[in-house]
Amino acid sequence: MTDEVQVRAEKPQSENPVVIEGFPGIGLIGNIASQYVINKLEMDYLGAIDSRFFPPMSVLVGGLAHLPVRIYEKKDLGVVVVSSDIPVHPAASYDLARGIVSWAESIGAKEMVCLAGITVMGEEQRVFGAATTEEMLERIKGQVEVFEFGTISGISGSVMNECLLRKVPAVCLLGETHSMAPDPRAAVVTIKMLNTLYGLNVDTTELEERAEEIELQMQKLAEQVQSSSAEEVPGRKELQFPMYG
Repeated sequence: MTDEVQVRAEKPQSENPVVIEGFPGIGLIGNIASQYVINKLEMDYLGAIDSRFFPPMSVLVGGLAHLPVRIYEKKDLGVVVVSSDIPVHPAASYDLARGIVSWAESIGAKEMVCLAGITVMGEEQRVFGAATTEEMLERIKGQVEVFEFGTISGISGSVMNECLLRKVPAVCLLGETHSMAPDPRAAVVTIKMLNTLYGLNVDTTELEERAEEIELQMQKLAEQVQSSSAEEVPGRKELQFPMYG
């Protein structure tokens, strides 16, 4: 932890847990995937992360206030998830990554997993992967498309760097998406990869069904844009993307 980042959470009951982080980024894949996993596994709330770098806001769920960056645990699976409803400003990524990885070390985390998105010009729905150690890279080879060359930006990139410096084994799973719009389908394949690598057995049926709904809404909006010459597209305000958390 640092003075700028405070982890206010109970210590997990799991010994040497896997810590998964999911923050909003390309396609909101980290946020959607992490929140869906938390909901489907009915994970226990441990606490939250607070920082002066975060925007002044409280997230309301069912009328109850929640901090925007929260921590959950599934003891029997040995998994801890850090999920965020807010994007992190690049200037704050370094300090937040230090805080998260410091806390992960303090609870004896055996490894970390970063969930993010990657924009690729293609029709496939793949998951790309990168690692901080040769051993972790070998584990994901054959399961993901190895991200041979490029960069991982945002908080996931900072967490990977911090893990590399501290010699904490880590992988980054990047769901392939084709735009910056929320992409639940990319989140689905990312969750399925988590299932493969960590045996979470998360049923993605509900998310897949909602993904189809979103795609239909986006298609309808595109048709409205093409057919309307007005500055404001009729029905635009009714277009809503399901956000988890």
